Amino acid sequence: MTSKEDCVDTNSFENLLNESESNYLDFKQDQYRFDGATEEEKSEILKDILAFVNAWRRTDAYILIGVREVIGGRSQVVGISTHIDDASIQQFVNSKVQKPISFSYTAFEFEGKQVGIIHIPIQERPFYIKQKYGKIKPHTVYLRRGSSTDEAEPDEIAQMGVASVNNVLAQTPAIDCEFANPIARKLYGKEIEVTSTVLEVNSPIPNFSPRQNSLGITSITNSPNRSYYRDLYKYYDCKYLLKAISLRLFNTGSVTAFNARVEINIAIDDLLFITKSDLPKRPRKFLDYLTPLSERVSIPAMDQLGSRLWIGKNGAGWIITINFGSIQPKAEDWLEEPIYIGSRIPQDVHLEAVIYADNASNPIRVPLCIRFQTEQLVRTIEDIELEHEAIIKKELDEFLSDDE
Repeated sequence: MTSKEDCVDTNSFENLLNESESNYLDFKQDQYRFDGATEEEKSEILKDILAFVNAWRRTDAYILIGVREVIGGRSQVVGISTHIDDASIQQFVNSKVQKPISFSYTAFEFEGKQVGIIHIPIQERPFYIKQKYGKIKPHTVYLRRGSSTDEAEPDEIAQMGVASVNNVLAQTPAIDCEFANPIARKLYGKEIEVTSTVLEVNSPIPNFSPRQNSLGITSITNSPNRSYYRDLYKYYDCKYLLKAISLRLFNTGSVTAFNARVEINIAIDDLLFITKSDLPKRPRKFLDYLTPLSERVSIPAMDQLGSRLWIGKNGAGWIITINFGSIQPKAEDWLEEPIYIGSRIPQDVHLEAVIYADNASNPIRVPLCIRFQTEQLVRTIEDIELEHEAIIKKELDEFLSDDE
């Protein structure tokens, strides 16, 4: 699983193409040398990130890779053939500097070509490396001046500290979001690959009709579930199709994010997003009408009481809402409840996690991506029933062995 983040949409990207290089924008025709590169070569991307993060600017900075600068006109997208893994570059950069830099690398498609975007938000400065690396000197503050990189003067470095204290952004939380496994405490980044298994039954599904007892009598309180085979298919269809994912928020800023809430809108209908409470219940061959209603019927609204995760339909798509609560600076919060996702066709689904907080004047937008692959599994309903009964027997055997 790889991680990427995209902080611009198509319109914003088009606007950047029509701007000139500055202390917040740079165009790179070729990809940085990174994987397998020498120390001298890898220091180039590190130096550029340092220069932009230390620059005097009032807006986020962007390095657009795969774009040829056209002075006085719209810069040309030429595209690149390879991308740098976001997790790798994060580890590389932040292992060299004296404190972590908040930035991201995104794979972005524009006009049918692949472009890399390095996004660097405004944050407290200055930043520098602790030991010499490649072309970069230690304890030297590099910064962007117009379209070139320079070394900061001592008085500039002092002013950076004063500006950080007075900057209104210092009072605004900065929150990052990525896919995660809360049980293993494992992070997957901002792009994940998911394989959904599509279960197909190669014959019509019949009604369930059990053998009657010797008197030909069916119990009134224990009636056959005529839809048992259809319920069985639905149960295993979801079991094979759906995969569990979750999210983690990390407060990269210097102030607490109060009452953080995430909203994700998915404008695609041929997907499935559900909570654990919405998963189909294990089917029964017989309906026991003496069993309390609460045990026979799942009421999603009741099941989700007390949950901070809510998933619902939104027209032709889906909406996901997660209440994370307050997150202190440099703290993280994991969504412990899984989100079950599935697709019956291969497709790339681009999402945007919109993060709200009481003390954030504008929502924080973190683009995410799920790349679905599918595989087909053709079974008979008899095969599915045998698998189901084998699972039940195994669970029963394990239960009985625990009692011995």
